[in-house]
Amino acid sequence: MDFAVGIGRTESITEVGDHARVAEQSGFKYVSVVDIPFLGREVDSMMTMAALNTEKVLIGQGVTDPVTRHPLVSANASATIDELSGGRAFVGIGTGGPWGKPMTKPAKLAELREAVTFIKRYTGGEEVEWRGVKFQSEWCRRQLPVYIACGGPKACYLAGQVADGVIATSNADLTTNQWRMEQIARGAESVGRDPAEVDYWVRGMIYLCDDKKEATREVAGYAVNGAYLLWIQMQQNTPESEDLRKRLEKAEPGMVEDCKKVCEAFDPAWVEHPDAPAAKFITQRIIDSQHLVGTPEQVCEQLQKLSDAGMKTFGTVTYTIDDKRDMMREIGSQVISRFK
Repeated sequence: MDFAVGIGRTESITEVGDHARVAEQSGFKYVSVVDIPFLGREVDSMMTMAALNTEKVLIGQGVTDPVTRHPLVSANASATIDELSGGRAFVGIGTGGPWGKPMTKPAKLAELREAVTFIKRYTGGEEVEWRGVKFQSEWCRRQLPVYIACGGPKACYLAGQVADGVIATSNADLTTNQWRMEQIARGAESVGRDPAEVDYWVRGMIYLCDDKKEATREVAGYAVNGAYLLWIQMQQNTPESEDLRKRLEKAEPGMVEDCKKVCEAFDPAWVEHPDAPAAKFITQRIIDSQHLVGTPEQVCEQLQKLSDAGMKTFGTVTYTIDDKRDMMREIGSQVISRFK
């Protein structure tokens, strides 16, 4: 199993390079950088700092979107960082939404498909069209891998068709991730792809501690994301969502209902904040579903189950953690080292 870490939620621009360096030294393969304009620093600047301060780790957005950022801008910026880093960039993109961008409606999946196709072809040096205008880079010649952020059935199906990888919506439980991988596999098979080609990131927070109660404040603010999206998805009247609801109710009776209060208290101005209003409604059951919290032995046991189920990468984040660098080092020495 490989490991990714999301950074950049609260760090100053002068701190980002050192955080990326610590991530690399700790054994993480990927560093993703948040793109939340009015809550964090500018994503391209942070990715540049990460590139300048590392040698091996792969760097991408976690994640951008085609609404607030024109695909041409994302493609050219990522290609520039790829050149700067010696070929270590990837593109992380989703539909957008309330994650620090509540001024816009999320992109439609058709727009996301167009954006992914555009970015791949543009960075590969091809002539490509967007909204009736043709573009061709004078210098881009390496097609960058594109990771789609998704959690719902239609988005996962799309990712299986066109993405190189998936950054899954935060849920570390086996049930949800197996269901998502099934949707991705259906999408991949519909276009003749091998589902194994899609690098799937289970997304949640790894927090090492002796007593789970010690972690509550620092992990609840990020657990809000997954709880909010899960409740929204469970309101969709589709066979796929009903299938997931039944599976979750069997695995964790009542957990989905716990998410309702979180969703009702959600405030986009408090995204990924330890004191978010919605965080007080996060139960231990939600935390256990969203994150891997506990001793190294407990965390590794959960990771092994995910690995045995065919999940290739686990993506943690540091957003709401107080001592981000120390936690990355602890994860590196006590968790990542056991999976090398």
